[in-house]
Amino acid sequence: MTKFLIGVSVLALVALFEGAYHALSFFAERRREDLRRRLQSLAEGGARGPSLLRRSRRSAIPFLDDLLDLPVLRRLETLIEQAGVATTVARHLVWSTVAAAVAGLVGLVMKGPALALTFLPLAGGAPTIWLLIQRERRNQKLSEQLPNALDMMARSLRAGHALTASFKLVATEMPAPINLEFARAFEEQNLGMSFEKAVLQMTSRAPRNRDLKIFAVSVIVQKQTGGNLVEILEKLAETIRGRYQFYGKLEALAAEGGLSGLVLGALPVLTGILMTFLRPKYAVALVAQPMGRLFLMYAVISWFVGLIWLRQMAKVRL
Repeated sequence: MTKFLIGVSVLALVALFEGAYHALSFFAERRREDLRRRLQSLAEGGARGPSLLRRSRRSAIPFLDDLLDLPVLRRLETLIEQAGVATTVARHLVWSTVAAAVAGLVGLVMKGPALALTFLPLAGGAPTIWLLIQRERRNQKLSEQLPNALDMMARSLRAGHALTASFKLVATEMPAPINLEFARAFEEQNLGMSFEKAVLQMTSRAPRNRDLKIFAVSVIVQKQTGGNLVEILEKLAETIRGRYQFYGKLEALAAEGGLSGLVLGALPVLTGILMTFLRPKYAVALVAQPMGRLFLMYAVISWFVGLIWLRQMAKVRL
């Protein structure tokens, strides 16, 4: 057991140093990105922002890149691109294998093969779950930045610039990740792709983002049928911004019900712990006596049902 605790402590220490290193790298890279973006807007031929070239996300090694060209791994490659994470399929598979092996070893040491088989799939799928979380965070960030990008496009169109020029303005002036999406759409049009397809490609890189889909449908329909695009963009930005304000107020109002449910759910647990220290005989009777076990089982089931009921009551359906 001592060796196991030492191993866990070493892994925790390594994870702490790794997290600190990545946090420092993140802030340094963000400062460098802002500097590159400002230099690019001040002078032609300056340092560019994030690269628009589509790199292979399977592996940096050519042999592995060809070996990993499988339909299942193509989906994983698409997920990595949608999450906006600087990793590859090969590295992701290595991390999944290492996590599964470590979790299986810990389960084998603690309880045996049954627990090891339980830990294996959970730990092996953890990196993929992390990618899904990163994709949702990126989608959320895109939705938060989209109203400001639409306002910037509307001002550019009012000044007499073309729609493609407004895409370039967003790409050079807005922060990541919205700038990269508009930069890709702008460069794809420069390389000969149709406007409609370039805009639809933006939505494919940000699945489940309804705001970006509404924007894509609006500009495509306006491109085909005509209309006041400036007014459309301004109304769309106002609608998205108002919706987020509404959700913020709704979340604040619903927080009271959630807090009440948390307090009511914690009361039985705290009461049981307090009774164990103050009246140990009562707590022992609940475990030792058959009738006490029945009462305890009924209390636990009622507690779970009550928690689910309170959660459903506090949930707001729109």
